[in-house]
Formats: sequence, structure tokens, C-alpha cells
Amino acid sequence: MRPNSPNRRSLTLPHILLTGAMLIILGHWIPYVIMGDGAYLTIHDYLDSSLLKAKVLADSGQVFAPSSSIIAQYDIPRGALRSEFQMPTLLNMFLSPLATHIVLTLFMQAAAFLGMYLLLMRRILGREARVLCVGVALCYALLPFWTPGVLGVAGLPLVLYAFLGLREGERGWHLWAILLLFPFFSSLVTVGFFFLCMVAGLFVYDMLVRRRFNVAFLFGMAAMSAVYLAVEYRLVLNSINPVFTSHRQEASPVFVPLTAALDRAWDNFLNGQYHAHSLQSEVILPTILLALLLSLWKRQFRDRHLWLLIATVSFCAAISLFYGLWSSVVLEPIRTSVPLLLKFNFSRFHWLHPLLWFVAFALALALIQRQIPYRRLGLACVCLAIALQAHWAGYKNHPILEAREKHGISYAAFFATPLFSEIKRDIGQPVEDYRVVSLGIHPAIAAYNGFHTADWYLTYYPLEKKRAMRGVIAKELEKSAGLKRYFDDWGNRLYLFSAELDRDFLARRRTDAIQMPEYDLDRLRALGVTYIFSRVELYDAPPLFGEYRHPGSHWDINVYKLTD
Repeated sequence: MRPNSPNRRSLTLPHILLTGAMLIILGHWIPYVIMGDGAYLTIHDYLDSSLLKAKVLADSGQVFAPSSSIIAQYDIPRGALRSEFQMPTLLNMFLSPLATHIVLTLFMQAAAFLGMYLLLMRRILGREARVLCVGVALCYALLPFWTPGVLGVAGLPLVLYAFLGLREGERGWHLWAILLLFPFFSSLVTVGFFFLCMVAGLFVYDMLVRRRFNVAFLFGMAAMSAVYLAVEYRLVLNSINPVFTSHRQEASPVFVPLTAALDRAWDNFLNGQYHAHSLQSEVILPTILLALLLSLWKRQFRDRHLWLLIATVSFCAAISLFYGLWSSVVLEPIRTSVPLLLKFNFSRFHWLHPLLWFVAFALALALIQRQIPYRRLGLACVCLAIALQAHWAGYKNHPILEAREKHGISYAAFFATPLFSEIKRDIGQPVEDYRVVSLGIHPAIAAYNGFHTADWYLTYYPLEKKRAMRGVIAKELEKSAGLKRYFDDWGNRLYLFSAELDRDFLARRRTDAIQMPEYDLDRLRALGVTYIFSRVELYDAPPLFGEYRHPGSHWDINVYKLTD
């Protein structure tokens, strides 16, 4: 029995490492379950928009309807909302938005860990670096992923693992399953196109440098592209034969000076981008620098991992530079002369940053471990770096703690369901019989509570709606050049803007009363609006319908009724 005991111990090491990592991931996730609607979630680009799009679509009963069908709650065509084949849409048909968030969060973390672990251990570093692979995979899984993106960032290591498998001659069915399923859990326009560009570059490299034409690799790219087009069929068909003219037709990018563009590029290189956090500044970049200095000191210039590290970091730098220059005056002549460059954001290669930075982190740790003469000391350095990065990503940047520090509004307090239920009861009419607009708060709050709204935050909607709202708020926009630019040149937020409140939609409960903004109320009535939900008291306003307060609400709401 004794001769076998070392074997048994070595076989249990992977299980201990993997079990420990999974317990840490569960510990990171469980606060969502414990806190429930008391949890603090990201508001910007999530609670104020993406979460609502899936809910409104699911509640409409029009998930599988033709693109020309009307979503009554927003009075827009079905084609303006996301595909029915994407996971958030399907989950919202069976779960509440909060339950969907909780399920998606665990799913993303599990996929991120599995994908990075397989990528590092089977494609890049090998089984001898098992501790390192588990540690870096854990750090990746603890990133604050943007929930609407689902596997857009979290699943990239798994898809790269599959493509590299095809590149190396593997033909397992699971590789094809990964490639064909990924489009259902990600977006073509935010990450899919850019990832396919990256692997296409790898394919071209193999052809030109390695003199290899890999049919399976090429077919994998084609198959994944085809599935993406099938999943996003509404967007594709509307581009060919539009159901409506998009408000994006009047969008106009703002081009900044070269110095501002380079500052933006540098910030992106150090800190990443809001929707695709990579959190490389505190631990990963110093680790990479240390690995490069050790390689220079040891003169290990033929190490394959060293050159792969340099190539990966250089690619990250190129992405950041392009991200900065995209909105600069340098590219203005080119972009303004090619309509496609104004309609599509080609700078989104930064969605690849988390994948690339963590691969670079793993390569740097492998170099450090090899170049430190004492094995235990090298392992200790690796474990220390992993522990620091896990603490930075998993605790210091935990989404709940970040949201609490940033705005301090819980999920329940933000949507304030008891307060808006009281308003709905007092109005006493079916919500289908009237529309509302919100002043000083995100219109997503009213929509979440079932009201039919004439305002929203959508990335794709009919141009006629934007023009109609502009007619309502035209005088207010003339008072603020910033608001005018924001609405006219972008316009995703179709809000009842006020020059005095500006873009402050998260103010404290007590705010001084203001003069009724100069809205064209006749145009507002023409949109079917009967009530204005305002978080501030208004002077010289339409008749006050009621004042509403609730201890669990972040908002005090004054309801004004438009009379004929």
C-alpha cells in the first residue's frame, strides 16, 4: 500500500486546487443570493437599460413575433429589441430580472474559470503549471463581468481553447459544440466580430508563416459566423430590408484632439474599459514588468513564453492605441468619408483585453517561476501574485461593493416597486390606456413597474421617436450645449431632459423645487402621455396628481397630470 500513497496524494492535488477555487467562486457569488433585492447592482448601462430590454420583451408576449410587430409598452417594433435566441431573453421568460441576474452571474463565473483553466493547461502552459493555471483561472472568474454581455468576455478563453484545439489537429465534438453555442451567449456587434477577426489573423499567420492551411480551423470560423448571423437574424434582415429607420442614422461622433485621444489610449491600456474590466493596473502590469526584467537579467531571449508574452502585451497596446485614435481628429477624414465607419464601432477590440491580459499574466508568472532559482520561492512568488490579484478583483472590485460605493442604491430602492404600485392604484386605469414620462429619474424605473412609457434608453429604435421627443424638449436643449450635443449626436437616451437637472438621474431624495421646464406639452400629449413622474417639485406645472413617498424607495415622486 505504501508505494501507492504518493500516487494517491498527487492525484488528489488537482481536486484540492479545483475544489478550493470553486468554493472561493461560490463565496464571491453567494452575497447575491443572501442579499436578494437588497443587493447593490450596477445602474449605468444595466439597471437603466439592458435589464429592462429583456424584461419588457419577455412581458410583451412578442418574443417570437415578427420584427414589425409592436411592443406596446414602448410603442416600438419588435425588431428594435434583442434576439429571442440570446440567453437573457430566454431566462426572462421564466425568471424575474433579479433571479436572471443571479443565475447569469454564477454561470459566467463558472464558464470563465473552466475556459481559462483549460486554455492555460492544455494549450499554453501545460500540466506541470497546474497551480498557476488554477490560480489565474480563479482570478479571471472573479472579474466584474458586465452581466448583459453574458459570455462575451467570460467565455472567450473557452472559445479560444476550442479554436486552438482545431489548430492543433484535435477534432473532439466538444470543440465544435463550444464554437456553435457561443453565439447564443454573446453579441456579434460587441465581441463576436472582433474575436473572429483575431482568430482570422491567426489563420492568416499560419498560412503565410507556417505554410499551413487548416481546413478545420477555417470551417470553425465559418460555422461560428453562420450561427452568429442566424442568432442576430433580425438585425441582419433589418440592415437589408429595414422595418424602420434607426435613430442612429442621425448620430454624429465627436472627434477629439490627438492629445486627448492618446490620454484615452493610455488610460485604456492601464485600466481597461467599463464594459470589459480587465483590472490589470495593480498586479498584472507589475508582474509582467518583473518577468521582462528577470528575462533580460538572465538573458533568456529564446524562451517561447517570453516572445508570446511580448506579442500579447504588444497586441494589448495596439488595441488601446486604436481605441484612443478611433474618436480622434486623426481618423476623422477617413471615418467621415466611409459611412460604415460612422455606423459601426470598430474600436471594440478592447473587449478582447481581459482574455489577453490574463494570458499575459499567466505567461509572466511562468517566466518568474522558472527564473527564480529556488523552486519553493518561485512557487511562493506565483501564489502571492495570484492572491493579490484575486483580492483586487474579487474583493476590492466586487460588483456589490463597487455599486454600494458608487451610488449606494439597492435594487429594491432603485425600482421602488411599492411606491409605483401605489401610484398605479391611484391612477386606477389599465396601463395600456395612458403613457408616462419621467423627469429626473431613469425611465427604466417606470417601465420596470409596468407603466407604458414614451421615454427609454435603447441602442436601436425608430428615428421618428427621437424626432418626436426632440420636438417636446427643444427649448430645454437650446439652454444647454452639452445636453443638445448629447441628444442630437447620440440619442440612445430618449429622456425628458431638463437644462436645470441636466443628466443627474441619481440625486438624493430631497431636491429643491424647480420651475417647470419649457416643454411643448401639446407634442407630449400627442405621444399619448398623460402623467409626468418627477423626482422634484415643479412650479407652474400641470395639475399635481399626487405626492408619493415610501421608506423603501430612493425616490420621492411627484405625479403631474396633463389635462386637455
